[in-house]
Amino acid sequence: MKKDFKISDFATALIVITIMVVLAIGLYAYRTSEKEQSIDTLKCDKRDEIYNVLILGRDDAAGLSDVIMLASVNTGNGDICFMQIPRDTYFNSSLSTYKKMNGAYNALGSASAVSKAASESLGVKIDYYLALNLKTVEKLVDSVGGIEIDIPADMDYTDEAQNLSIKFNAGKQNLNGKSAVEFLRYRAGYVTGDLGRIDAQKLFLNALAKKIVQIGNPFSMYNVLKLILKNGETNIKEKDLLSIGLKCYKAKNGTVSYVTAPGEAIQSAESGAWYYILSQSSMNEVLLSRFEGDGSFDNQNKFVDKSNKSFYDIYNKKCDIRIYSADDIENHKININ
Repeated sequence: MKKDFKISDFATALIVITIMVVLAIGLYAYRTSEKEQSIDTLKCDKRDEIYNVLILGRDDAAGLSDVIMLASVNTGNGDICFMQIPRDTYFNSSLSTYKKMNGAYNALGSASAVSKAASESLGVKIDYYLALNLKTVEKLVDSVGGIEIDIPADMDYTDEAQNLSIKFNAGKQNLNGKSAVEFLRYRAGYVTGDLGRIDAQKLFLNALAKKIVQIGNPFSMYNVLKLILKNGETNIKEKDLLSIGLKCYKAKNGTVSYVTAPGEAIQSAESGAWYYILSQSSMNEVLLSRFEGDGSFDNQNKFVDKSNKSFYDIYNKKCDIRIYSADDIENHKININ
């Protein structure tokens, strides 16, 4: 029988886990399920049951948001969905010549401003935002005693300018905070570049969720929660998390799923820079089905340069939507390359 994460035990459901940089609502236990998740199963019922959280993981040196994620928590059925937005996603903030989503924070000046811009551009209500740096992720992993990740391939990368050295053998590895951050930062060896790193982030989130389940101590959970809120730039309050956690506990049978924002990577013929272009129709489909979007994705054309035919062609075509359950990640059903 397959097992999948679900929200359980309110004592430990203080909420916690997000991205490579954290936030996740609730603790997960395994639940029996033999059905594959499809986008149809993610339909929610009421907007007041949905809480959307924008999560930014910021690079300490350049201040760029190398992790951009929209998390949806459905307190009606207990489902949690993480949509990862590639850092190279084309985004015109109108305030900078740098037109990538990972530069939105620098251009707009705060997590609050990025949340507002993202809400308007995506066509979804974003209730909360959380911006964390890599040092906080390191502290988070150490606070739970490290995590175990089944590393998909050998990793070997050195960047003296960043004082960065990454060396891992393929297979199951016990990672402390420092090594977990190194795992998250690695992308040089992935054929698909940043998309490979995004899929690796799914492994991290799943491993962190499992470790939090194993701890099962409400006091430890509360300390993890405080660490996140204390070190992050956020509008989330402890009372909000407790309220949402209680609602999720009552739902009991929620599942966790992951989806990369649908689109395609393309190299600019003019600058040679790589961009990721979102598909308008596919994004609307994902946002409507799980984030209670209003169907107005990118009505201001922030995610496309209409004068660039190659960009516009991708924007106007339907791209694959691949949704992975926590069970899929656990059972190596995602091909990271």
